[in-house]
Amino acid sequence: MERAQPSETTRDRLLVIAPVAAAAVLAVAMVGVALVAASTLRERDAAVRDGVLGRAGHELESRLRESGPEGATEVLGAFVLERRGTLAGAAVAGPAGIVASAGATDGVPFEMPGMLGRDWRDVIGRGPGRGPMAGRGGAGPSLLVVRLYPAAAFGRETRLADALLLGAVVAGAGLLGFAFFAARGLAERRRAELLEVERQRLDALALAGAGLAHRIRNPLAAIKGTAQLMAEEPASPAGPRAARIVEASGRIEDLVSQLLRFARPPEPVAEPFDLAALAREVAGEGGGIRVEGATSVRAVGDTAYAREILEELIANARALDTSGDVLLSVREEGDRSVVEVLDRGPGLSVDPEKAFDPYVTTRPAGTGLGLPIVRALARTSGGDVTLSAREGGGCLARLSLPGGGH
Repeated sequence: MERAQPSETTRDRLLVIAPVAAAAVLAVAMVGVALVAASTLRERDAAVRDGVLGRAGHELESRLRESGPEGATEVLGAFVLERRGTLAGAAVAGPAGIVASAGATDGVPFEMPGMLGRDWRDVIGRGPGRGPMAGRGGAGPSLLVVRLYPAAAFGRETRLADALLLGAVVAGAGLLGFAFFAARGLAERRRAELLEVERQRLDALALAGAGLAHRIRNPLAAIKGTAQLMAEEPASPAGPRAARIVEASGRIEDLVSQLLRFARPPEPVAEPFDLAALAREVAGEGGGIRVEGATSVRAVGDTAYAREILEELIANARALDTSGDVLLSVREEGDRSVVEVLDRGPGLSVDPEKAFDPYVTTRPAGTGLGLPIVRALARTSGGDVTLSAREGGGCLARLSLPGGGH
């Protein structure tokens, strides 16, 4: 079984979504890597900090062992002063609390067991042989600890980690923004390419149709004129047939006129006008058509073109919706002014875009040129006409024009 190929619409959507999705994945990956790197930097800084404080603690321990409890305060003060960029304070603490200190002793300290020798035994209330110290003559674990209180800035430098994380977030956001605008650019370019292809196709078709229409006009005029003369002779047995020829010739003339207009629509006269008022006027002329939405909607375009477009869309709706339940809805959408013609007919039986191809029609006795002409008229004023399925059944025909405030 042959696999269905993706439609143009699906490919166009993928063209827009793919770069944004790829950028989003890359941005998340960048932020994730930055988080890991920032965490590693902080762990490294913490390890370096603990190593520096550990070496300083061992040096202080050696000095306190030499000075004994009597000179502890002086030793602590000198030690803190020597390392004022690293330490805010230092202390020796026992089971009952701080024994000696210097500098600021607030915050969480770095602690290590203090192997200070037997000179400190009276400080913690243990006599000889009771062994408050481990090693160097002691017989048990030390009950003294050396506390070092780091300076506020020491070992807490996070600017590099923060900058790394912030840079990743900014780069990720920039990448997403760039991908979004690039995707919009791709979508606009794709849309412009499709419009150009469609324009070229319609131009070629219109040119061929216009040439054919001109070639048809002269022989058609001769056929119609001859048939009219024959129809004017009541005694002629060919009179009724000639009348039918005249009628058919009139329909062909209408078709030729539409084809020529499709080939060369006249230049619009763009001016501000009230689209809501025009919709109510056309609906009133049609009879039995409800209008809802804004009471006043400013638009810019050719008023005569807008009227012709609405009349054609209403005629199509009524031809397909025999119940006559046709509704007009008028509103503003951003910088666009919109009027919708809604019916409860059978809905669209062809692709909405195919309905604008010349000679494609589902309307009884339709020529297939009405929708191509109204779209051409709308686009000459910077607007458009589109079709879509109406929620709950039926069809929605939409005319959009530039808003009057822009």
